[in-house]
Amino acid sequence: MRPGLEKETIKMTEQEMKKTFLPKKGNYRGLIVYQKAECIYDITFFFAHHFFVERKDRIAQLETENATLKARIAELEQKLKKLIGPMGLIGLISLMGHIGHMGLMGLMGLISLGLTACSSGGSDDAVAPAPTPVTEVAISFGGNESQEVAVNNGASGANKAYGANRAYGANKAYEPYRRAAGAPLSESATTFNVWGYKNMSYDADVYGATQTVFPGYQVDWHENTAATTTTNSSGWEYILPETGQSIKFWDWSAKAYRFFAVTGWSGAPPIPPATYEAYKTYGAYKANEANKPYEISMLADASPGATAKETADKRNDTPYFSRLWFSTGNQVTYPDKLFGKPVTLEFVKPYTRVRFLFIYSYPREGIKLTEKSFKPSDGSKHIARKGIVTVHYPTEGTELKEWYTSVPNSDPDPDVNKALTAFTEDYDPEDDGKVYTQTDEGWYMVIPNNAQGTYTLSVKVNGKAKTAVVPANYMQWLPGYSYTYVFKITDEGGVEIGWVEYAMTPWKEMEADWTVYNW
Repeated sequence: MRPGLEKETIKMTEQEMKKTFLPKKGNYRGLIVYQKAECIYDITFFFAHHFFVERKDRIAQLETENATLKARIAELEQKLKKLIGPMGLIGLISLMGHIGHMGLMGLMGLISLGLTACSSGGSDDAVAPAPTPVTEVAISFGGNESQEVAVNNGASGANKAYGANRAYGANKAYEPYRRAAGAPLSESATTFNVWGYKNMSYDADVYGATQTVFPGYQVDWHENTAATTTTNSSGWEYILPETGQSIKFWDWSAKAYRFFAVTGWSGAPPIPPATYEAYKTYGAYKANEANKPYEISMLADASPGATAKETADKRNDTPYFSRLWFSTGNQVTYPDKLFGKPVTLEFVKPYTRVRFLFIYSYPREGIKLTEKSFKPSDGSKHIARKGIVTVHYPTEGTELKEWYTSVPNSDPDPDVNKALTAFTEDYDPEDDGKVYTQTDEGWYMVIPNNAQGTYTLSVKVNGKAKTAVVPANYMQWLPGYSYTYVFKITDEGGVEIGWVEYAMTPWKEMEADWTVYNW
């Protein structure tokens, strides 16, 4: 204190202090700084969900930062109350009359140190720690179309790409290209039903503690509605007034998520399977089986109709089913399947395309091929084109992909079971004028077959009978794929089985009068 300056005594009544200096309100929500933080949070939430629909990871970051700010304000207000105790700010100010304003400044310094200690890790049983803010992100669905990566079906010849080193050899399979989401499956498929499960435990490569997220929710296509709600990222919406379905949010503590979907949903499967109706799908949860699969079945008929229109209608109305969407949320292992982003389902139909063709090790002039046949080596078996196809979706355990089974129609009447005895019309990439009477440019449509025996090719080369056998491990036909079997005619007029190729490619659409999409 400077010489001559007398010590001032602050004398204020309690009533005056209530009116003039830091009145005790006890309501942090009334603080202007909290209200501003809340406004910023609401604005950020709206902006992020409206403009950053495809950047859910950034949305989560923005929301977490704003939620943290709000929680921090509340936390500090609670800690301040604890430190100053029941005396409150009014009692604290009353001390000024006894200790002076310099003493008060020292006391406030101690309070500041106390706040710093608490915020840097100090613990006090009487003060509950502020919970970590959890950002809720709604689960939404996006469309995904697997477009065909066509087998090179131009002129083959001796110097063309069908040789032994062709990139789509026996164990190769092209990955499907993807396009932007935002289109119905087809003109008649504007609705699908989706199932979703989350695994809350993981131990020794086994996922468990399964919880249902989507129990067959209906999802509808609405044109020009993408990004209008948090549950609609690409035109597909499951918050439908007539269904009573509720919004679902991502659970950040889940070890894994699984989703799958189907069109033409009708409920539990009828018994016996012979009573399955065309263009409908049925399903049931198998809780007592390994991996607790959900099984979806449908009647698949790949045979052509009596007319082109009948064939087109049959293919168009056949239901779609999706491949299993599985992810742990790990951005390295599943970069395209992160939690918080739209679930992109890939749909297929229960069909497989198969064809066979010949190439030559020398100019083909003067070579005539007749009586061509490619069929099961066991002559008593047929090539199924109609039957029950079942997709098995594991909901827990070690299996991370769907698998398929099929049961061909057992009716002995060939007009009913639609079976083929053999593939007889080959594809000729060098003959642009060839007329195909049985197939779509050599493509046969069949139902999937998870396992079957060997197939034998029989052909007469300039009148001489030749054969070749394709091993059983090349005869698995998965839904949504095209298989091309390439046989080489050798210089001696034989068939070189060592050059048989198994070209498995995802297909999008057929090149005839109908369109079949692979989603």
